Amino acid sequence: MRKLIFFSIVIVLLSVTGYMYWYYYNPYSDGYREGILQKFSRKGNVLKTYEGEMVMLGFGARNASIVNANYFYFSVDENVTADSLQMCLGKIVKVHYVQYRRGLPWRGENYGMSNADKGQYIVDKVAEVRDAPLY
Repeated sequence: MRKLIFFSIVIVLLSVTGYMYWYYYNPYSDGYREGILQKFSRKGNVLKTYEGEMVMLGFGARNASIVNANYFYFSVDENVTADSLQMCLGKIVKVHYVQYRRGLPWRGENYGMSNADKGQYIVDKVAEVRDAPLY
C-alpha cells in the first residue's frame, strides 16, 4: 500500500511539473516584429511590469493610411530593454520576442485575444531603430 501511495504522489508531482513547464516556461515561438512603437508604460497594482503597443503597418501604409494596421501588444521584463524602448516612441522599431502559451503575472500582462495569436509576448531585445517617415 505504501508503494502505491508513493508512486501516485510521484506521478501527480511529475504531471503538475510537466504541465507548468509546458504551458508557462517552454517558449511556443520566437521571432522578430517591426512597427511603430506607439505606447510604452510601466503599470500594475502589485507587480509593476513594462507594457508596450506597436502598430505594424499593413497594405495601407503606402498611401499614408493605416486602415489595415495590426497592433502588437507585448511585455518587457528586463530594465535595460525597457530603457532603450522608452527612447524609441514614434520610431520604427524591430524587436525580438518570445511567445509563451500562457502568461505569468510577474512577466507581464497576458493580452488574451488582443494579438493575432493567443499567448504572452515578451520582448527581450531591440534589434533595430529607424526614424518613421513623415507622410
